[in-house]
Amino acid sequence: MTVIDEWTGRHANALRAALRLTNEAFAEYLGISPRTVTKWRERPNMVPSPPLQEALDTSLRNAAPDARLRFTANLGLDQQPVPLDQAALTQLNTAIGDLTRVLARLQPGDPQQSPTL
Repeated sequence: MTVIDEWTGRHANALRAALRLTNEAFAEYLGISPRTVTKWRERPNMVPSPPLQEALDTSLRNAAPDARLRFTANLGLDQQPVPLDQAALTQLNTAIGDLTRVLARLQPGDPQQSPTL
């Protein structure tokens, strides 16, 4: 299960969406005003008070498994890093080199010039 060390407006809004609740329904569920939920949406870096942090922890813990999966996906936490082997790194380095050479050939201020590889 995903654990949030410090909830922010972004996390709270992701939970609201995962539970498929409106601002009003989520506010009622948490026992707070709808304006607070709206502020979380408008200010994603806002950190809720400690009592609200606990309420959000409890809400996530009590959420159905599919809602917890949606919450994780809403935050982009479900994406596993792609392992890079030596062949992939070589391919990436070659592509970066190619792009660097193309960019070096571009003339500043000449929007008509189109680079070729």
